[in-house]
Amino acid sequence: MCSWMPAHQWACLSFIPTNDASNQNDTGGKRMWWKQLPILYYLIPPLLLALFVRIKCRSFRLCAAFMFFGVFVHETLHLVTGAILGARPVGMSVIPRLGQQGTMELGSVCFSNITWYNALPLAIAPLFGLPLAAAVAYWRTMGGWTFLWIDPPVWIALASVLISCWPSSTDWRISLQSWPIYLGAVGYIAWLYFPIP
Repeated sequence: MCSWMPAHQWACLSFIPTNDASNQNDTGGKRMWWKQLPILYYLIPPLLLALFVRIKCRSFRLCAAFMFFGVFVHETLHLVTGAILGARPVGMSVIPRLGQQGTMELGSVCFSNITWYNALPLAIAPLFGLPLAAAVAYWRTMGGWTFLWIDPPVWIALASVLISCWPSSTDWRISLQSWPIYLGAVGYIAWLYFPIP
């Protein structure tokens, strides 16, 4: 806070509502959180669309078509992380198919060198889709936001990324090869919260 600025100028930069009479608006002085957080505001339609598709989509082909872009991002994040960490990627597929147990298999990446130190980062790599979605929302809202023709396609792409950014059950199973990392994390947490007297 700068002492030379009048109170009504610095209060509007705050995320805390004030009772300053000069800061009253048409909602009776109550500040709406989504006007202060335009990125989250922009992500509401893709989040609702992703939730709707996740709950209501029963057709394999329709789900695969909707999730194609998100699956591509998901598998590309696995591929890039594997290349950086020395897992030696040997193949990638984003062609949807039915799995061996009747489940949907929308994509895959194969590696030839998954070890204890790279299995966990490989497994959680799709979570980088979340900051990617936030970056796209920031790009659309950084200069103030008005609805444009590009918003519905961007929302569909973001919904696809958001629905695909969680690691799959296979990813979590592979991450168990990083058991020394899990063991070290549990030991560190135990050391912090249960010190030996």
